[in-house]
Amino acid sequence: MKVLVTGASGFLGAFVARDLAGAGHEVTGLHRSDSRFLQRLAGACAVTLVRRDLADVGTLSGPFDAVVHTAATSPAPGIDTARVVRDNVAGTAALIADAERWGCRSFIFCSSLSLYGVISRAVVDESTPIVNPDAYGATKHLCELMLADRAGTLPSLSLRLPGVLGPGAHRNWLSGVAARLLAGEPVRAYHLDGPFNNAAYVADIAALARRVVSRSWTGFDAVVLGARGEITVRGAIQRLAAGLNVVPNIEEQPVVKPSFTLSPDRAIASWGYDPLEIGALIDRYAGDVLAWHLGA
Repeated sequence: MKVLVTGASGFLGAFVARDLAGAGHEVTGLHRSDSRFLQRLAGACAVTLVRRDLADVGTLSGPFDAVVHTAATSPAPGIDTARVVRDNVAGTAALIADAERWGCRSFIFCSSLSLYGVISRAVVDESTPIVNPDAYGATKHLCELMLADRAGTLPSLSLRLPGVLGPGAHRNWLSGVAARLLAGEPVRAYHLDGPFNNAAYVADIAALARRVVSRSWTGFDAVVLGARGEITVRGAIQRLAAGLNVVPNIEEQPVVKPSFTLSPDRAIASWGYDPLEIGALIDRYAGDVLAWHLGA
């Protein structure tokens, strides 16, 4: 099967591209920049790497049977809302149009919990209301709406992702905790005794994508991903510290917003998602962090 993976220079995209190629698929990895993830991907397996913007995807030598769309632009210094909208919404619209033209059997979209905005429920699932998301979350919601509009012609699945962990993970809460632990800095957190499972392991997401691209279905669906089970916030910090062989300095902070856990039940029951238990995930991630810093 010919599969196009966008965001191949990113943490998740590179892992998914390598996993699909390892399963025997003919993978084209689309990227806009160089990265350590891309360098590892180029030397690991037979993925055809193409440097191109999403708006120019139509010039690729398709057609493709499936698309896994991991590429996205997040808010950061020097990146304004206009660019986030252009890259995430306009870029995805162009990609959807090309996927329809190619007659793709499946389109997997990597969305985000950010689309929910202000969360007041104790457990987040697919029925959780969307309330006042920020610009990034709003772009993810708009992309899902565009895919839902084409449910009759393009089978698609949106993965509402929490922080994704694995080798080289960055820009999420647990990766920030790992960096502070290794630097000997205090870890400041609130709801220390509240439940936590707000993470997904990169290999579990890649395995789900592998199952989905080989499956036939119709329509649009969106599912929440997360780890199995629960651990307290304090327990998560302590377990990660133990895996990194450091002693944590935990400082409790005033509560900023309500805590919540994730329910991946629909993803498990309907799509074969098989996530790690949260404690085992943290243990594996600790090993990833140590190996990554050693350059393994």
